[in-house]
Amino acid sequence: MRWSMIDQIRHLLAFSDTARYNIKAVVQQTQVNVSTLRAWEQRYGVPRPTRTDHGHRLYSQRDIEIIKWLKKATEDGIAISQAVSLLHADPTEESIVAPVAATVRPQMHISDAGWPDLRHQIADALMTANMRQAHALMNTAITLFPIDVLLYDVVLPILDDLGNRWMYGENCTVQVQVAVQFVRQRLAGLLQVHAPFGNGTRLICGAGTGDEHDIGSMVFALLMEQQAWDVVYMGPNVSIQGMSEFLLTQAPAVVVLSASMIDHVVPLQQIGQLVVSLHHHGLRFGYAGKAFVENPELCRRMPGMYMGDDFVTAAQTALEMSDDLANMSLPNMLHNNRLNINGRVRFGMQ
Repeated sequence: MRWSMIDQIRHLLAFSDTARYNIKAVVQQTQVNVSTLRAWEQRYGVPRPTRTDHGHRLYSQRDIEIIKWLKKATEDGIAISQAVSLLHADPTEESIVAPVAATVRPQMHISDAGWPDLRHQIADALMTANMRQAHALMNTAITLFPIDVLLYDVVLPILDDLGNRWMYGENCTVQVQVAVQFVRQRLAGLLQVHAPFGNGTRLICGAGTGDEHDIGSMVFALLMEQQAWDVVYMGPNVSIQGMSEFLLTQAPAVVVLSASMIDHVVPLQQIGQLVVSLHHHGLRFGYAGKAFVENPELCRRMPGMYMGDDFVTAAQTALEMSDDLANMSLPNMLHNNRLNINGRVRFGMQ
């Protein structure tokens, strides 16, 4: 049994590592769904597809055989974490063949991983412009936590902490700008890594004309990607010029734009009117942001649907706006009450 397992693992290395298969082909050959493949890749680094110039994953025959082997191992009662460890284990160690009963992974909180001060360490590194340490710590957080925990327990509290330090004079505006740019860069990277494969409802989102504060929109985009929506993120300062042609070409189900200041509401209103005028093409418009959180009376001027004050409500509203609500369900992360009780999780985050 011992060497049979080792021989199986060694046999996997005999297959070609030339990347040639797209995700659809891999699913067909392995009968492992896309969500599981992405979870294995994110949490355990297996498989390791290459990417095309356009960011699409390509898998080798070796990747496919490894996925098949992992599927069989988990069906035989070996936990996925143990199965991955077997792939890299020293064949002289007895533990590599000891099956571990599969267990349900409990909901993770930041304190569970032994990093209760992780977000404070990242914030301190940013305040001293120690970018190497900040990136290293953020890499650790990304490795340890799923996206929802990373956003709610690390990223958003860091921004909240930095804002409080600035308010009480503990750091200057330049330091905050450096920190915010760091967060934007990391969120942009996550948006690329976690981009879906186009099978879900299409969402276009970003910050409206003149608005450079798009972190809230980036967080919303990431959460909707976790819902397997096909997200087109437009970034800050979305212009109305060419918008009609773009929307008709992209054919999204939902368009959501944000405004962080009152000055941004009128341009956003104009884009909203344009989107609403295309409702017969199946487009629906939603809006959010700090301007509406702090001035709810502005909602009376806006076309479309107000997404809500927080990300949980925004995600629920997006689902209700789509035609697929009957076939979709919110994951546990959107039902977690702890996400509703703190102002730092509001869509008004800049």
